[in-house]
Amino acid sequence: MKKAVFSSILIIFASLAQAQTLEFTFLDSTFTTMKPAGQLHGISAIEYLPASSQWHLATDRGAYFVLDNIRDLRDFDKRANTTFAKSTNNWFESIRFDKKTGRFFYSVENEFEPGWENLDTTTFVAYYDNFPPKGKPHYLIPPMHLPFDNKGIESMAVTDDGTVWIAPESGWAGETKVEQDTIHFMRFDKQGDGYQTAKPYSYLIDRKGCPNSPTEYLGAISEILSVNENQLLVLERCFDNGPGGSNVVKAKLWNVTIQGTHLKKDKEPAFDFDTGLPFVPDNLEGMAWWPTEDGKRKLILVSDDNPGLKNNQRTQFILLQEK
Repeated sequence: MKKAVFSSILIIFASLAQAQTLEFTFLDSTFTTMKPAGQLHGISAIEYLPASSQWHLATDRGAYFVLDNIRDLRDFDKRANTTFAKSTNNWFESIRFDKKTGRFFYSVENEFEPGWENLDTTTFVAYYDNFPPKGKPHYLIPPMHLPFDNKGIESMAVTDDGTVWIAPESGWAGETKVEQDTIHFMRFDKQGDGYQTAKPYSYLIDRKGCPNSPTEYLGAISEILSVNENQLLVLERCFDNGPGGSNVVKAKLWNVTIQGTHLKKDKEPAFDFDTGLPFVPDNLEGMAWWPTEDGKRKLILVSDDNPGLKNNQRTQFILLQEK
């Protein structure tokens, strides 16, 4: 019994040793041209693949881009007029790669109610063993009805060891209530060629970020990213109603650490987009590590400029750097 207790203490201290408080500062940004010019619109997912030095971007209307020769943020804007997407049937919200095996993961969020644009009302997470995908997908979370209107699965992270984390946008079924701020992330550990049964980890979502919105009062997690085996970055973003009924984006990036079966936030956000940017943030949805050979880590985020030609939104690429 004493040996077991001592071993547990060692494990706890090892986890704490790996944990680190993270803070970021604004480094750079670029905006693409307004619709209909260019191609990089509606971007909801972004991932960098070191093995090929390629950027993968996807939209929530089925477009998929693979870009190379990206050396700084302005290269995205330059390529927006010369690159063309692969058209798919998936409304992508997140894309990730297991960088050791090349396994390709993606999350999809369809409509809450069937409509003329999409009759599908499911959300799910699936993967292929290779990219480009071939054959039938394997499901980590099989297709299920959205837990709440426009609140499906938007976030995934894959650790260096291949562990997969999945977060619902505002909670799973039974968790999407404004008075309930505890939701759960799902962790899938590798087991042979597949994965073990999902393990739930509790997380306190901000239900007070956008109280004036009739649709965003639940708050939302729009992306997560692996820091190491014990830490994640969590992007919370929602739209609030500002003066004159205008939408005001409220977004914070949180560093969270595993404590037992709970994901604990740092006391302060790793970055507050509403106070840390020299411009107003938009609909931030995609997040990935920017490649750096040494020095401080950098983080790229991309916004979704949403369908329609009259909303005057532009795709934002934002680069943050670790303090």
